Amino acid sequence: MKIFYSAVFDNQGVSSDNSKVRELEALGHTVVSYDYRVRGLAYGKNPNISKDRDNEIIKFCENWRPDFIIFAKCNGVDLRVFEECKKIAPLCYWFADPLITYTNEEFYQKTKIADFFTCDKINVFEVAKNINKNSFIVNDGYDRLLEYPKKLNKIYDLTFIGNLYGDRADKVKQLKRPLKIINNAFGHLHSKAVAQSKINLNICTSAGPSDRVFKVLGAGGFLLTDDWPARRNFFEDGKDLVIYKDFNDLNEKIEYYLNNEIECEKIAKHGSETVKKYTRQQWAMNTVKLYHKFSVKRELPQAKENVLIAGPWVGEFGWELFCWQG
Repeated sequence: MKIFYSAVFDNQGVSSDNSKVRELEALGHTVVSYDYRVRGLAYGKNPNISKDRDNEIIKFCENWRPDFIIFAKCNGVDLRVFEECKKIAPLCYWFADPLITYTNEEFYQKTKIADFFTCDKINVFEVAKNINKNSFIVNDGYDRLLEYPKKLNKIYDLTFIGNLYGDRADKVKQLKRPLKIINNAFGHLHSKAVAQSKINLNICTSAGPSDRVFKVLGAGGFLLTDDWPARRNFFEDGKDLVIYKDFNDLNEKIEYYLNNEIECEKIAKHGSETVKKYTRQQWAMNTVKLYHKFSVKRELPQAKENVLIAGPWVGEFGWELFCWQG
């Protein structure tokens, strides 16, 4: 199957959308990875809004004739692109961000146009299902090829891998133990940081787990986190990870588990097995299953041009690998 996937990619190959493309390709599909922000900048100063970029997407899809189209967030891409591309192939609108980001009329309209909508957060789903009845939760998960257990010496007692945005900075001031904050750790570097940490801390900022939960467990780490709605559908407290109720409880549990390393290892090992149900491979398989549910063949006129493909490609250096011949 030919898939057109519009998202934001990176040249290091560690972003979530890069890994999703790899898993779709591993299933035997041919995927065009179109970075809508890079192409927006190529045509002007605004990476999100570009009429020429939007026309390019439509023209490419009209000529290449993908079997399936996936738009990931695509803020700034005009609604006209969604409407025209939907005429060509079944269109999935994938939204991984939290509700605070999704609460936007642009995203509501794109949800409405799509053949089906997929998201990672329950509260996003609760809103989306009232806009498009074909809305589904498909877990974002983690990259099984980059985030896996590593055998390294544990040099940190307590770490938080990521950025302390929102109210996290104020919350961590309540910790009695020093917290090592590790920024800009992605892919193998993230797995390395997890392996070097006795306790990996998570602080939820939305009604659902961030991918940190899956990445830490995938890398075999011991995770101490606050709770989120429907967590019981994923992981068991005390068996796959450990839940803290408040910061008094957190401080007590930090001391307990730093003094009970064998118990930490047991929980981390069980969590690393449970989380295998939530890889990006599963994301790809579940998304393709939904495609088959909505794959109604579009009746299109004969293309006037042939499309030559040399790939795969992502990011700023990739578009030149495609050309039209007519």
